[in-house]
Amino acid sequence: MQHSSRLRQKRRAPGRALTAAIVGLSLLATACQKEPPKEEVKPAAPVAAPSSKPAAAKPAAAPKPAAKVLEWDDPKGWKRVPPTSSMRYASYLIPPAQGEKEVAELNVFVLGGDIDSNIQRWIDEFKGYDPRTLFRADRVVNDMTEAVVEIPKGTFSGGMNADVESENFGLLGGIVVTPENSTYFFKLTGPAATVKAARDSFYALLDSVRLEGGKAAPETAKTVKATGTAPGGSTPAAASAPTAPAASKTPATGAPKPKASATPPAAKP
Repeated sequence: MQHSSRLRQKRRAPGRALTAAIVGLSLLATACQKEPPKEEVKPAAPVAAPSSKPAAAKPAAAPKPAAKVLEWDDPKGWKRVPPTSSMRYASYLIPPAQGEKEVAELNVFVLGGDIDSNIQRWIDEFKGYDPRTLFRADRVVNDMTEAVVEIPKGTFSGGMNADVESENFGLLGGIVVTPENSTYFFKLTGPAATVKAARDSFYALLDSVRLEGGKAAPETAKTVKATGTAPGGSTPAAASAPTAPAASKTPATGAPKPKASATPPAAKP
């Protein structure tokens, strides 16, 4: 009996060993499956060295050329005087007509604003005038447009002395727009008789306008449109009043030049 038991144990031993080997292999396979795959390490990209050359700067925009100023001939007998206000570009005293004691004044401004609105402002500075004598015209001379207005006689209360009324005063007004879109205002006021006597010289001045360094072309003066009856029954197309020699140009040496501006400030001339 003891011999048979040992024989059976010897027969079972190889089976147990085989079973243990199979279990071990199975556990090893399971462990291999659970092990995470190793990630492939890629080499880092090389860092570019900073450039020693500075970035090319964009070229600056070329500055716009300054607008050319307007020039004209000073009428003979008119006296140019220093402007009494920084708003004025040029000023003239006009000798009184025969029988008058007070001089007339011409003041020039370089301003902005709507042309018709400014002309209406000048008209509104007068009262007690005959509306039938109001004259308004649009002109062209030397490739420039001009708007003119005349009131032969009325009561004036405007300009630097707006609180003072002056009876029997007249108005000669002109607004010149240059090809560069600068606007010059010419406003002549004074005793009616003196304003009337200065009318031809005033139009001669308007006919002589030109840009700085250019030539006058009074022969090109033309009235495009007119409303009302011009004093004397005619509108000068190219006035023939005597003017000062060509050397007496305006602006004179040392006169301030207006600064160019896309949008000039509106002001009351």
